[in-house]
Amino acid sequence: MSESGTPGAAQDEADGVDRMIAAALQVNGRASWGEVARVLDLPERTVARRGQRLLDRGWIRISTYVDVARVLHARATVLRVTTEPAALWDVARALSRRTDASSVSVLEGSNDVGGMLLPRDDAAVRRLLYREIPAIPGIVSVNVARVLRFFRSGSDWIAPGLLTPEQVGTLRGDPAPSADPADAISAEEERMIDLLLLEGRMPIAQLARALEVNATTARRRLDSLHRRGLMHPRTEVVPSLFGLGLEALVWMRAPMARMEKIGKALAAAPEVKFVVATTGSTPLLANVLVRDEDDFYRFLTSPVIAENEGLEVVESLVVVTPVLRGSLLIDEGPDREGQNLEK
Repeated sequence: MSESGTPGAAQDEADGVDRMIAAALQVNGRASWGEVARVLDLPERTVARRGQRLLDRGWIRISTYVDVARVLHARATVLRVTTEPAALWDVARALSRRTDASSVSVLEGSNDVGGMLLPRDDAAVRRLLYREIPAIPGIVSVNVARVLRFFRSGSDWIAPGLLTPEQVGTLRGDPAPSADPADAISAEEERMIDLLLLEGRMPIAQLARALEVNATTARRRLDSLHRRGLMHPRTEVVPSLFGLGLEALVWMRAPMARMEKIGKALAAAPEVKFVVATTGSTPLLANVLVRDEDDFYRFLTSPVIAENEGLEVVESLVVVTPVLRGSLLIDEGPDREGQNLEK
């Protein structure tokens, strides 16, 4: 990929129109260019050209979000891995290549890699912890926490201040119902999900050919997955496109009696992309995106933190680079700086 396509170039080369298009795709990654153009009141040709440029340069990646914890019964697991200094990037890359990896980050000020994996069942968790993770060369220690509740999953985060509530509502359409944990996904639906994980904007005609069905059948299956709340588009955007130059993980403690209230308050903060309750000694973990150090300090001392009784920030670490976000694989480590690769 050319230098102009690197994540660091996004902030310098993108403008307000690019950012609005990116935000619109965060709301609905499968919206047509015509739909996006109407909502943003822009020429469709401009939106199509700008939007495709964002996709081609790897600054936006659209796949599919499935509530794996409820639908596929996956055990969402947060890892913090300490490595030997020379093995840091090799470990991060090994974790990011796993098919059950959802996010992987290299953390500042340590030889640590943070991440979330989605093993499908308890047997897969045991293999992960006792065989697969220890087999990765260079790992010194592993801290594991089970996710108990998603207050915000990350797939529903929209860059603040770019779209009006009316624009968001039009793009989002009717809200999908909550997925029924007892609802089963058929083998045909799993094949469709696998295709959309790779390319979330794949046209119906292309989906139909890949699935060896007609377009009507493919559309019916896709609509059924959305209608039942089992699947929706997931859009990952390089944060620098929105001028967000600092990402951090924040570990917190809170009284169990106030955990639900505090978790929801954190999820409503525009700086918080992801927040979960977990097992372990620091049972709240948030992923924060802000412009710079000053904004991060303001967040840490803001009312959502300071005025929530009993909430304590235990540790905060800046993300040196997000190696993996959903299907967006970003590798700016040694020997691979500036490359965006498909997972």
